[in-house]
Amino acid sequence: MEDRFKQLIEASKRIFITSHISPDPDALSSLLLMGRALRANYTDKVIMMTLEEKPEDLSFIAGFDEVEYKPVYESLQEFNPDLFILLDGNNYERCSRHDGLHIRNTIQTNNIRTVVIDHHQIDGKDDVDLFINKDSPATVMDVYEICFKNLSLEQSPDAAMTAMTGFYADTGGFIYVKAGGQKKMFAFAEELVSNGADIEYIKNKLESYTEADMSVLSELAANVKAGENYTYSYLSDEFIQHWQERGNSNLQLQRPTNNFLNAYIRNISGRKWGFIVYKNLAQGENMYSASFRSQGGKPDVSLFAVKLGGGGHKPAAGAKFEAELIDEAIQKVKNAISR
Repeated sequence: MEDRFKQLIEASKRIFITSHISPDPDALSSLLLMGRALRANYTDKVIMMTLEEKPEDLSFIAGFDEVEYKPVYESLQEFNPDLFILLDGNNYERCSRHDGLHIRNTIQTNNIRTVVIDHHQIDGKDDVDLFINKDSPATVMDVYEICFKNLSLEQSPDAAMTAMTGFYADTGGFIYVKAGGQKKMFAFAEELVSNGADIEYIKNKLESYTEADMSVLSELAANVKAGENYTYSYLSDEFIQHWQERGNSNLQLQRPTNNFLNAYIRNISGRKWGFIVYKNLAQGENMYSASFRSQGGKPDVSLFAVKLGGGGHKPAAGAKFEAELIDEAIQKVKNAISR
């Protein structure tokens, strides 16, 4: 697989790299790690890094301003690449809110070679020239290996910090790991530290809070409810309306909701798993997001997410679906759990 990737890189002149909507640290770190490494080592190639949404709270990652933040379909048409690389997502709908089909048609019509590097479940993946999924804890781990071991690219001084940011975040601080993967996970973390990664700095950056973040955490804490053997919470429709009226974006909900999920939802009164629900205005007026977490992947919450049209991993998964009101959205999640 890696040899084929190297062949595709070397045969291409214009390379387009992107990742998923609502970009998290693994998405942005993977994008920057690969894009900056290719730019520095293949000076004869034109590299475009594009994300549809701009995660302002991740601006501390080296190279943040080198990314073009605009609709992927628009950027793809303007750039006209001969190689398209999608990281941390397995189909074109993952990299665009509304233009997945247009992106797919453009790629097929223009015979653009395509590569997907992902670590999620493979359900729903697009048919591409090269699909790499090593079932790793984070996509950035595979990107690091491909760039600096398979392609033997020269590593920049900040590469280890970039990789550790995505790796630390997607493993929940080295917690989320698949059975038998602990040794590999900590060996990679040790390698990054040896190459200059500062875990304390990254942790503090990822866990810094604004007053707006605290209002989200407060709302979630106030709305905690107990199911049969799980915990759930939600952001009310009124809260989301006020959130938007105060000039906040849906993307800004990502950090406080993720921190609530990782720190609390699976650790309340002996209940080891749970979910949160809130209106997702970025997807549409009547669209809601549900996010699940469980200790050790028990239960496998990805199964619940799949029933709602989403997916993910055994201990961490999510979905977006339609509902009229928050109460209906919560009931849809409960129905998916009970089936």
